[in-house]
Amino acid sequence: MRNQILHKNSQKRFYNSDYIYFITTVTHKRFSYFSEEIFCDLFIDNLRICKQLKDFKLYGFIIVPDHAHLLIKSGEKFNISEKMFSIKKQFSHDVNRVLGFNEPYPENVKIEGGQTFARLQWEKIIFPHQKRVNKYREQFINKYGHDQFQIPPFKWQESFRDHVIRNEKDFLNHLNYIFNNCVKHNIYNNPETYHWSFCNEEFKDLIDDYFGQK
Repeated sequence: MRNQILHKNSQKRFYNSDYIYFITTVTHKRFSYFSEEIFCDLFIDNLRICKQLKDFKLYGFIIVPDHAHLLIKSGEKFNISEKMFSIKKQFSHDVNRVLGFNEPYPENVKIEGGQTFARLQWEKIIFPHQKRVNKYREQFINKYGHDQFQIPPFKWQESFRDHVIRNEKDFLNHLNYIFNNCVKHNIYNNPETYHWSFCNEEFKDLIDDYFGQK
């Protein structure tokens, strides 16, 4: 049944396709990786590609130097832990490619045979993403040079923190918390114009309308 708790793991994380989760994921030792705009762009790219591949609703997000918040509805295909694992793992691999700790993606790999759906995913989603990651590596080298060792290999803190949204008031409280997070951490004094937030018109294609679905 869709309205019952489907699973609870050792961290007391509740899984249900109808739940909306407020998520916090933090960089290892709170290193301020996201002070680098290239990494913010890359995180948003990974949100977009994981949303396409893993099928979830995203109602809000913000990226600040050492952590990110998401307001996300898991959906039917994968539970929230599986989706966050995918987002975090893919981003870690990609940012370490940008940093030069992982090898760049090959430029001319093609899928031969296989199911049509898998080939379309590769051609329309995965391969274009890989090309963007390589482009970010070029931008990073142009900015810092090849011998840039001030930024350590990217790691997340283990796991992530989640809160299951209880009702509309709780939803609005957490959406407002995300909206004002840049002010809370003294990063930017106007949340309406903070770039790395769901409020930015540049990212409107990534955001689902919670109220329009009611």
